[in-house]
Amino acid sequence: MWKRDNSVFSYEILWRAAHTALSMAEIKDPCIRVDHLSIYSILTAFLAFEGFINFVGDEIAPGIWSKEREFFSGNRFRGIVGKIEYLFTLFPNIELQKEKEPYLTFKRVKETRDNLAHNRVQHYGEVTPDEPWNFRTKWEDFDTPDKIMPALQQLKEFAELIRVEAVKLLREDYALSHLHFKAFEGPIGGSEGTRIG
Repeated sequence: MWKRDNSVFSYEILWRAAHTALSMAEIKDPCIRVDHLSIYSILTAFLAFEGFINFVGDEIAPGIWSKEREFFSGNRFRGIVGKIEYLFTLFPNIELQKEKEPYLTFKRVKETRDNLAHNRVQHYGEVTPDEPWNFRTKWEDFDTPDKIMPALQQLKEFAELIRVEAVKLLREDYALSHLHFKAFEGPIGGSEGTRIG
């Protein structure tokens, strides 16, 4: 019999699922909708990024993340944007550059996620010739793999930037932290155990 302490890094699984959806979009089959797989991919990638931010917070600011809902529902640091802003207050040698990439892509993906999560019927008018009408969505910036791949790369670069700074804050005796793996390139889980009985 074994007593085990297990960890599952769900953000790693979600990141891989986002890429799996994009790979499936390359399959030529009338039942496969590229736009549907694209929506799945961008949402899943955002969920992975958000999970990664929570993981980093748990590692370097466990006191704050233990009361996460309360702390990040206030006026100063609110939601995922507030979590990122808070993390950057902990990093002594770098500032959050909101006017540059990769932050700009993060904001675009977040806006798309928000539009999908809190969707409403979209009403609009147009004048068209005899051709088919224009079908607009609030996620058309991310409706094909060609549009999504650069966004995923920017999200990964942003996560890696945060990871590099977070590692600098780890205690020396904590070398086994999952933070030592590049963003979204670590194992999906781990286990430590001892034999009992």
